[in-house]
Amino acid sequence: MFTKKGFTLIELLIVVAIIAILAAIAVPNFLEAQTRSKISRCLADMRTLTTAFEAYAVDNKCYPPIAAPNSPIAGDTSGTGIGINGLSPLGTGLPGVSSRFIWLTTPIAYVTTIFRDPFQAIDIARGPSTTAPNVQNYDSYDYADAKSVWTGGILGGLRGSGISSGAAWRVSGCGPDHVQAYGGGMVSDTDAREKGCDYDSTNGTVSAGDIVRIGGGAAPNGGGNYLPAWDRVQNIKNY
Repeated sequence: MFTKKGFTLIELLIVVAIIAILAAIAVPNFLEAQTRSKISRCLADMRTLTTAFEAYAVDNKCYPPIAAPNSPIAGDTSGTGIGINGLSPLGTGLPGVSSRFIWLTTPIAYVTTIFRDPFQAIDIARGPSTTAPNVQNYDSYDYADAKSVWTGGILGGLRGSGISSGAAWRVSGCGPDHVQAYGGGMVSDTDAREKGCDYDSTNGTVSAGDIVRIGGGAAPNGGGNYLPAWDRVQNIKNY
């Protein structure tokens, strides 16, 4: 005669406790590995964009303008764009900063695809501005060139390198804090300053800061509050 045997309640509780301990160890490590993987992807995307910007500059004697070719400022009248952004080429159905990279895909393909920011922005460091684009527009990296906002540029004014970290161009990802701070912005962008510092994992895998890359050498600034909060060419902080 066979008797049926099973686990006792104590044995089941021990097994559950062991699984819980293993999960408590594994899940944080998995999330940290996932974050580090996204950081590596950002850096790789920006290296690719750097090559594309320089190739574009060789052909056009300037870097891509901050205004997307399908934006209202560049002449698009379809009503699908807002300000310097046109309809997102990533299929979001909304205007997006990704439209600024259309310059790199047509008529000459300097890149084969437009990248998404793997750390989708959930907040924007607006600073003193009350007209900053909706956070949903930040479907890709934020891009700005100094020439577009300098005297005679498509946006005119005297902002110069104030929005491009002191360089001819700047591209930034929001980083693990999911706050798009424009790479620090201008000194007047009080909310963007600290949030727009260079992301450094030694401050914590998930910590404040943007993932930023600059290029094209130093560009003119507008003086006063138009200085970049973080001048990455001179490696100085202006506030």
